[in-house]
Formats: sequence, structure tokens, C-alpha cells
Amino acid sequence: MADIVRRTKSQALLLLSGVILIGLSGAGQSFGAAAAGLTRTHSGGGVTVKVSYLNPGGPEGPRFQVVLDTHSVDLDAFDLKNLTFLRDEAGKDYQPTQMENKGAGHHREVTLAFPKSASGAKRLELVIKNIAGVKERSFRWELKGKEKL
Repeated sequence: MADIVRRTKSQALLLLSGVILIGLSGAGQSFGAAAAGLTRTHSGGGVTVKVSYLNPGGPEGPRFQVVLDTHSVDLDAFDLKNLTFLRDEAGKDYQPTQMENKGAGHHREVTLAFPKSASGAKRLELVIKNIAGVKERSFRWELKGKEKL
């Protein structure tokens, strides 16, 4: 009898684990698909830069997550707040107002915040200059409706 109870508990635990894993993998795919449309990548000079637009249409100014990865360059040497700006479709440039930095060395993650523009931009371009010998890296987003800056 104890053997049957133990086997039933093991089967129930296995079933529950499977349901949880299926649920998590489905949620991850949904989030990944949504985030993929807001993420841009550029590789050059031995550095891969991935930029994600975090809050299109949000009540505050635009925020971007910038992830830098390399195996050969010291990323600490680059001051992303001074090397990055945001440009709208009218050609107006905005400097970051805030920066949060995580990581160091070969793997850095930075969140940059920009001021809210009154222009209602339909297109944004995040420009990062002079990283690892690449003069300029440009990341663009075409915005519609509520997503406007």
C-alpha cells in the first residue's frame, strides 16, 4: 500500500512539473516574440550591441536597454551616456537624462532614459558612437499610434 501511495505522489509531482514547464515555456515564447519586435542588434569591432526599446507609448520618456557583449574588448572604457543620443524623424537629438549600469568588463547592460518629446515622433533612432572602432551604430524604430514618443 505504501508503495502505491509513493508511486501516485511521484506521478502527481511529475505531472505538475510538466504542466508548470509547459506553461512557462509558452509564456516565454509570447514575451520573446513581443520583445523581438522592439530589439535591434549590431555587431562590429568584436562587440555585439543589442538595444531594446523598453516602453513605447509609455507615460514617461523613452527608455532603452543596451547590452554589450564581447570576448576581446574592455567595455568599461566606454561612457555610454556620453556616446549615445536619440534622434527623432525631424532630426532633433536628445541626450540621455539617466543611466543605470550593470555588469563590467566584457559584458555590460545599461538602461538609458531620455526626455519626453512634445513632437509625437513617428520614428526614433538610437545612435551609439565610437564603440570598439565602429564610428556609429544606429538602431531604428518606426512607431505607430500609442507607441509614439
